[in-house]
Amino acid sequence: MAAALHRPTSPAQRWPTDGWLGTPELPGYRAGNVVARLADLPEVDAEHLYFNLLLLDGHGELQDHHSGPCPSLARARTVEERSRFVRVVAELLRHAPSEDRGLTALGQALSFIRERGVEADRLLLAAQLLDDVSTEDAVVASLCQLLALSLGEDEAARVLAELIAPLSQRPSAAGLAWPDPQDLPAQVAYVVRAVGKTRARHYLRQLIDFRLVPTPDILGL
Repeated sequence: MAAALHRPTSPAQRWPTDGWLGTPELPGYRAGNVVARLADLPEVDAEHLYFNLLLLDGHGELQDHHSGPCPSLARARTVEERSRFVRVVAELLRHAPSEDRGLTALGQALSFIRERGVEADRLLLAAQLLDDVSTEDAVVASLCQLLALSLGEDEAARVLAELIAPLSQRPSAAGLAWPDPQDLPAQVAYVVRAVGKTRARHYLRQLIDFRLVPTPDILGL
């Protein structure tokens, strides 16, 4: 590998609105304008918890929602497992909703998360489903956040400056301005435009060998 990688020594900055909601038994978490919460509705599903995803507008009012039974989360799951689930889901979806389409385009990914959960490789598959239907800007924002969580923003920019040079030789990169080596969003945007938004996460993961998804250890859970 062309550059040594170092984990950040301080947690990534969160939005002022970010934080825990609900109760320990039925937790919720807000990440940006996305809220992931659990409910217990035995009349709907006696064996599993119920999942609610809320999309808020700029005034904190409900703009869109997705909900349904959560087969991946049995009612016997511990408080810690429930909290990890809502935090990971909220962070995974933080940048994905579209202002004009709301949560509509994310239906397949949300159903996958409810049915399969967010453990290990399932989380990677969920992220890929989201990238397929998210905007280019949303994919860039998601990858920037996860690179900052994994390496720290300055370190991530330094590492990418050394590792993405071969992309300039690709026909798909023709006409793209070379990014400022100290500007992480510009570097990630360059990668997304050069390899495509559906392949960018996998490409960057190969470069730095970190899972670019919001795993509990990256989030400090």
